[in-house]
Amino acid sequence: MYKLSNPSHSIPFFKGKLLFHLISLLVTCSTMGQDNKFINAYLENDKAYLEIKNEHLDTPMLFVRHDIGHNQVVWSKEGNHILLTIPQIKSSSGVLIPVNYDYRNESNLIGRFPIIKEKSHSDLFYIDVTKLLFNSTLKWNPKNLDPVLTERSYVKSIHFLKNETIVSTVQTIQRDNNQKTDNVNFSFYKLPNLMKSRAFDHRMGFTIEDEYDRINGFAASPRANIMRWRLEKEGDKSKLKNPLKPIVFYFDPMMPEKWKPYVKAGVMEWLPSFEAAGFTNAIEIREFPIKDSLWILNSVNYSIIRWASPSNIRGGENNSGSTIDIISDHRSGEILKSDIILNSSYQNLSDNYLVRCAPMDKRAQHYPFGEELMGKLIQFVTAHEAGHAFGIKDADFGEFAYPFEMMRDEKWLEDMGHTPSIMSYAKHNYIVQPEDRISPDLLIQKVGPTDHYQIKWGYKIFMENETSNLENLILAQDATPYYRYHNQYPQTIGPGNTNEVVESNDPIKSTQLGLKNIKRVLELLPKINESQKDYVLLDRLHKKTLQLWYHQMSQVASLIGGYTIQYKSGSQSGPVYTPIPREVQLEALDFLLSHVFEVPDWLKHPSFLNKLQYSTDADLLMNYQLKIMSELIEPYRMNRLEEMEKNDAYNGITTEILETLRTKLFIDFDWRNSLTDSRKLELQLAYISLLQASTLQEKNYVHIGLGHTYGIYSTYIKSVFAGELLILNAEIRDLKTKINNKIVLGHLNLCLKKIPLN
Repeated sequence: MYKLSNPSHSIPFFKGKLLFHLISLLVTCSTMGQDNKFINAYLENDKAYLEIKNEHLDTPMLFVRHDIGHNQVVWSKEGNHILLTIPQIKSSSGVLIPVNYDYRNESNLIGRFPIIKEKSHSDLFYIDVTKLLFNSTLKWNPKNLDPVLTERSYVKSIHFLKNETIVSTVQTIQRDNNQKTDNVNFSFYKLPNLMKSRAFDHRMGFTIEDEYDRINGFAASPRANIMRWRLEKEGDKSKLKNPLKPIVFYFDPMMPEKWKPYVKAGVMEWLPSFEAAGFTNAIEIREFPIKDSLWILNSVNYSIIRWASPSNIRGGENNSGSTIDIISDHRSGEILKSDIILNSSYQNLSDNYLVRCAPMDKRAQHYPFGEELMGKLIQFVTAHEAGHAFGIKDADFGEFAYPFEMMRDEKWLEDMGHTPSIMSYAKHNYIVQPEDRISPDLLIQKVGPTDHYQIKWGYKIFMENETSNLENLILAQDATPYYRYHNQYPQTIGPGNTNEVVESNDPIKSTQLGLKNIKRVLELLPKINESQKDYVLLDRLHKKTLQLWYHQMSQVASLIGGYTIQYKSGSQSGPVYTPIPREVQLEALDFLLSHVFEVPDWLKHPSFLNKLQYSTDADLLMNYQLKIMSELIEPYRMNRLEEMEKNDAYNGITTEILETLRTKLFIDFDWRNSLTDSRKLELQLAYISLLQASTLQEKNYVHIGLGHTYGIYSTYIKSVFAGELLILNAEIRDLKTKINNKIVLGHLNLCLKKIPLN
C-alpha cells in the first residue's frame, strides 16, 4: 500500500520540472504554426470549419466526444463533397471489428459536407462541420443521446495540441420535459503507430480494446486485444527500469488541495504492481499545467483525475458513482487517455466504513469524520478507479480464497490485505474484533497481490517465448486460488462472487464475527447521533447496518446451491464449476435458519427504534428476511441444486433442503406462543405462497430450443415443490385440530387457502 510521508502537506512539485512542462505546453498551444496543426480549424459566426488535406483522406483517426465516447473515423472525397465514415476496424488481433457491434455493418456514413470551393484548392478542402457536432443521432456507445436544441447551441472555441484539434461547444438538450445546457467538447486526434498488442484471455481480468463490447461479459476467449497503456523500455527489457514514457495523470484544478496527497497515494498504490511487471516509476501525478486553460481538460493528450464529488449539492449527498472515462485505440488496445472521475460523496464513503469498522476505529465514532480518515477513504476509492484506468475490469478476484484465520492477523493484513484485490467489491474488514487491536488503517481495502499478478500478466515484456510465458503465469492460478478471476454474473453462483462482504474461505465463521460488530454498531449509533439536530443520520445508518446484515446473510446463502469457479482453457484438466461440499451447504442452511428466520431482540428492536418508526410497514429487517427466503428457493439456485444431484454425493439434496426448511418453519414452531412471533407467521405464509406460485409458473414451449430457460423452474423442481405443499397441507390440517386460539386458526386457514389441494 502506497503510504503518505506527510499527508498534511500538498504534494511537492519541482520548480524546474513545472517550468519545463509550462514552456512545452505554451509552445504546443501558442506558437504552433498553421502547417504544424493536425487539422486546421476556424470559428466563424458560431460555426466550425475544418481544412481537410489530402494527407487526412483515407487515414484512420479518432473523432471524440469527451463526455460520451469516441469513434475511429475516415475522411474521403467524393465529387464536390467530403465524407466522414465510421469503418470496420482492422484489429491487430486478426479480426475486423464491426460498426456498432453489427457484423453485417461494414461502414456508417456520419457526415457529407459540401466543399467550399472559394477557400479550397487541389490538396486542401474547406468544409463546415457544425451540424456534425450537434448530431444527437450519432452513435458513440450504447447510450442514446438527448435531442439538441440547435437554436440554443453554438460553437464556443477551437484549440490545438499535438496531433489534436479540439472544438468546444455549448449545447442545450431536451430531456423529457426539462432542458439542460452544458459544455460539450470534441476532438479530432491523430492515431499513433500501432502498439504491440497483447491477446485477450478470459482467465485474466482485463477489458478488451472496446470497453462497451458485450464480449467483456462472456467466459470465452475471442480474438481480441486487452486494453493497456504503451509501456516500453530501451535496452535489456528483462531488467527492472523506467519506461520510456510513464503513465501520467494530472490533478483537476477543482480538486481541493487537502485531498491531493490521498488521491496521489491511491494511484501510487499500484507502483509495486508495475514493478512486478518490470517497470520502475511507471506512474506520475502532476499538477494541472495551466489553470486558466481549462479546455485542456478535454483533450486526448491529458489524463485527468477529475474531482466531481457532489457532497455539497442537494440530492447528491449519497452518490457512489466514481468511475473512469477511457479513450483507446481499438486496433491495438492501447489506452490513449484515461480520466479518473471521483464522484463518490463524503457521506457514502463515510457510511459504508462506519457500519463496518466503527467498533474497531474510534475515528469513525464521530460524524462527520475527520480529515485523516476521510482522506484514507478517498484514497481507497481512487485506488479502485485507478485499476480501471490501467485496463482491469470490475469483477471477482480471488474471492472465497483467503484463509479465515488470517483475517485478524496484523502481519498478514499488512502484507496481503483482507482481500486479494482492490477491484472486488469487498470493501472494509468487519471481521476484525476490537480486542484484536489491529491498526485501523489495515481495515481499509487496498491494492493486493492479485492486482500485482494481473498487472504483471498484462504489462510485462518478454524477450522471447511470450505466449508460453503468459500461459505459465495464468497456470499459477492452479496453485494460488486467490489469483483466480471471473466475471460478475447476473445471478450469485457461489460465495466467490458475492459483493459488499469480506470473502474469506469460511463465510459462516466470517459472518459470525460480522454479527458481533453489527451488534456493536447498533449500540454505538445513538451516541454518534448526539451531535445531530434530528434523527436523519441515525435512520440512515440504521438502514445501512441492516443492509450490511442482509449482504452477510446472502453470502452464507450463496453456499447453498453454490459453486466455486476457475476459468480454464481446453487443455486444462478438471472442472470449471465445482459444487460446494454437501455438508457445507447444509451447515449454511442451519446457520440461516438460526440467524435469519430467528433474529435476536437487539436486531429486531434496537433501543432507538421508536425514534425512527411507528408502523410495521417500516420494518426493513422483515423485508430483508423475506428477500432471503425468496432467494433461497429462486429458480437459479434450485436448478443448480438439480444439476448437482447428477452426482451421487448430492443425491436428494434439493428435497433435504426443503424438508429442513419446512420442519424449522412449521413442525418445530411453538404454536402456543405464536402470537409473540409475528415474523415467523409472515415467513410461513411467504414460504407457502412462493412454493405455490412456482408450481404455477409456465414455460413457453412455442420456441423451445431457440431461447433459454433461465429464471424458469424445471418440471422436477416444480414436482418437489408440489410434494412439499401436499405434506404441508396435511400437517396444517392436523395442527388445526390441536389449536384453540382463533387468530392462530385464522393464520392456518390463510396458509391452507394458499394450497388449493382440497
